[in-house]
Amino acid sequence: MKQAKFVWRFLHGNRLKTLGIILVVLLYVSMTLISPLLFSFLIDNVINLNPITNPFMIAVSEALGGVLTIRGNLGIGAVLLVLIQLLIGMFIYLRGRWNGQVSEFFAEKVRNAMYEHLQRLPYSYHVKAKTGDLIQRCTSDVDTCRRFLAGQISELVYAVAIATIAMSILFSIYAPLAWIAVVSLPIIFLFAYIFFKKMQSAFQKSDEAEGAMSADLQENLAGTRVVKAFNREEYELKKFDKKNGEFRDLTFRLIQLLGFYWGFSDFVCLLQILAVVIFGIFFARSGEITVGNFFVFISYEGMILWPIRNVGRILSDMGKMSVSISRLNEILDTPIEDMVNGTTPDVKGDIVFDHVYFKYDDGDKDVLKDVSFSVKQGQTIAILGPTGSGKSSLMHLLTRLYDYNAGSITLNNHELKEIQRHHLRKNVGIVLQEPFLFSKTIFENIRMANPKAKEPEVLRAAQIASVHDVIKEFELGYKTLVGEKGVTLSGGQKQRIAIARTIINNCPILIFDDSLSAVDTQTDASIRSALREVSRGVTTFLITHRIASAQNADKIVVLQDGEVTQIGTHETLSKEEGLYQRIVEIQNAMIEGGDDE
Repeated sequence: MKQAKFVWRFLHGNRLKTLGIILVVLLYVSMTLISPLLFSFLIDNVINLNPITNPFMIAVSEALGGVLTIRGNLGIGAVLLVLIQLLIGMFIYLRGRWNGQVSEFFAEKVRNAMYEHLQRLPYSYHVKAKTGDLIQRCTSDVDTCRRFLAGQISELVYAVAIATIAMSILFSIYAPLAWIAVVSLPIIFLFAYIFFKKMQSAFQKSDEAEGAMSADLQENLAGTRVVKAFNREEYELKKFDKKNGEFRDLTFRLIQLLGFYWGFSDFVCLLQILAVVIFGIFFARSGEITVGNFFVFISYEGMILWPIRNVGRILSDMGKMSVSISRLNEILDTPIEDMVNGTTPDVKGDIVFDHVYFKYDDGDKDVLKDVSFSVKQGQTIAILGPTGSGKSSLMHLLTRLYDYNAGSITLNNHELKEIQRHHLRKNVGIVLQEPFLFSKTIFENIRMANPKAKEPEVLRAAQIASVHDVIKEFELGYKTLVGEKGVTLSGGQKQRIAIARTIINNCPILIFDDSLSAVDTQTDASIRSALREVSRGVTTFLITHRIASAQNADKIVVLQDGEVTQIGTHETLSKEEGLYQRIVEIQNAMIEGGDDE
């Protein structure tokens, strides 16, 4: 039922055309079945002058002026047969055209819905999800649904309609031979159902294996530089070969099931046709049926058996589509992030953390514990602490990528949880620790955060980020194309372009999540100096491991195991026993050691 609702939902705008496909198939079936009846009528009733027993053919004969008129003008029969074939051809064309339109529009809508939903899912979802698996669902699973709609629905209607109508006609002609003609149908139906259940299970395993393989491939391609740097090519080859082998074995299982079904069903169908031929000859020789009726039985038998046999394939494809729809619904049923509800206050930069606690959904331990400190508008706050102390988590709370579990965070006296996420992120700019650049020009990458920004604004942002001179040295300058994920640039260049992309928005709050670590100390100082000059009144958070980056901050917050252990300025904390003092001593010793060398 859920799968049917899914299909009906995305058929919106093409539902009438879908019903049109069903109507065209029924007309096609009618014309296909009329053709042998007309041929039988011409042999038995027109040429051999046997009495007409079929009410439909009596009506046709009277409409054409009677049997003798047709017998004297056999061209009428020929014209009718040609006309029927032309109608069949027209119905086949309409069926194919509408099938293609319905399936392609359906696939387009599903892909758009999937992409839009993925864009609106919370950050926590994407942290856990495997990119390769998501791509496989948005491509392979959608295509499985598209292929089914492109032909299988009309095939199913065709099989059911032609079997039902043809059998009723055969029973009206001669019931004993009709029973022989349909004796194998229950066997084929039962076998098709069993096949459907097995295929559904086998396809799900194969589909999941393909998703795992795609995820492994995507991860490997994304980490090519790391793989090569550590000579891990052989290891990655073996890992991929294992996943590929699992996918091959599971897919081969599908092929084996298909082969067994086709072989067994072909054997049953051919035996059935042989039985009709043998018994039909016997009944025709004894005069119980005419030659024309025997021709109808032979023609209809193929029309019934092969479509019914194809029901197994249709059911197997339906099983595949059912699995694919379930995988697509897993994403579409995941609640999206609420970006529109909430207040939209004037954001200036006064922030208060008051006894804040936070833990991740899948965690059993608090990442942040009883965190309290305040920030005034225009201040620069440095956050220091060892790896895993909760520094980035603290900034994720400030942009509402996650919500805190207890305590309070206020922004200009407004509770953070009550502020609209879209409004908040528009006013809080963040430069992530691992910058991501898109396969666009440098100019487009910088302007991405503010598509309406003019060229002078882009240049100004690049100058503040100390990357303008570097860009000008490139042959194409700001028109230089950045490779996927920025692979054509150095780490420091990527980081500075990401910084320019963030500050172009002129946000009242800026967060640098250890984003100055990829640049040298001199460039770090240059960027911070430029920011101070042009961003007066902007509240700035610096997550850093460098004392050089933190020492000029108005306030330094030291985190350890998710707790605030020290708050103060560089001067006060340098004299206070604790983690900050130890970091100062270690980094000074490293600098002095470097000088000695």
